[in-house]
Amino acid sequence: MTAGATPVPSVLVPQAELRRFARDLLMIRGGASADHADVVVEHLLEADAMGLRSHGVMRVPQYLAEIKTGEIDPQAAPRIAQSSPGRAAVDGGKGFGQVVGHAMADEAVRLAAEAGISFVTGRYMGHTGRIGAYAEAMARRGAVGIAVCSGPRNGHWVAPFGGLEGRLATNPIAFAFPTDKRPPVVADFSTSVAPEGVIRNLLHRGLAAPPGALRDAHGASTDDPAALYRTPRGAIQPLGGPIGYRGTALAILVEILAAPLAHDDTDDLGRQGSNLAMIAIGADDHFAERAARMVDYIRSCPPIDPANPVMMPGEREHSAATRLGDGPINVDRPTWLAMVASAEADIEVPASSSD
Repeated sequence: MTAGATPVPSVLVPQAELRRFARDLLMIRGGASADHADVVVEHLLEADAMGLRSHGVMRVPQYLAEIKTGEIDPQAAPRIAQSSPGRAAVDGGKGFGQVVGHAMADEAVRLAAEAGISFVTGRYMGHTGRIGAYAEAMARRGAVGIAVCSGPRNGHWVAPFGGLEGRLATNPIAFAFPTDKRPPVVADFSTSVAPEGVIRNLLHRGLAAPPGALRDAHGASTDDPAALYRTPRGAIQPLGGPIGYRGTALAILVEILAAPLAHDDTDDLGRQGSNLAMIAIGADDHFAERAARMVDYIRSCPPIDPANPVMMPGEREHSAATRLGDGPINVDRPTWLAMVASAEADIEVPASSSD
């Protein structure tokens, strides 16, 4: 751990009360509609339940701040334009990324049902959250779903392989596919060693960054999360460590799909908001059965450690959510204090306990 770093105690908040509190904050303080607040809060709580705190309620203070500055319009609805069979472009209108993302997933599946495959790009939206949710939404409707996300220059936290400064966002890739009589398989990963939200969450909790995840502004390897946010700021490293050129290549693929193909320039200083791109591929009636047999075959591999059987992508996260059930959510203290401060006198603050 970084010299002098001290873990910061977090708080446990009853899940139902946290849902009500976050919803009230977005509606009363942020001006969001009830429908939009519900979509966003359910998305964030699901991420927290899965153990993906970087995409959980940690984002509520961020969204409130971006509403205040005009970066997010809490009432905006996405506008969808179809340019050809299987192709659509979505203008998010600065709306919540989760609202836009689910609308894009719905449109991608609709177009794929007509054309066999679809490609949908989206721009001008807020933080998109866990993009695996959109790939999973497509898979639950019978399609193979692929979702990718890129961000504007102020979110270029990731240096290309061998580089000193950020030139790309964490550019995650998610895919999901249906399987017979069981939940879809869902993979969701950044093309950097760690997402920016993970680094921020570690900073909030007083913990060290993973080895190889960060370099400071001078190019020195560091485990201090604060190095990413200093001026000049450090950079997250591409996925792959000594073979990080592969992570950079994947990040460039994401960028091509989500920015230039959406009529945006990666280096445009005026570019605002996040971009998403989604691909839905129609599957035949027996695809899910074949996919399930593939999953069973992969899982049948003898494990190196008998206590840790081979798992499919996303299985660990969904298992964590199942184990948690309706139990309390762990919230880092800086996030909790920011949410409480935003409540002021007219929003009831839930009771919490130390973790």
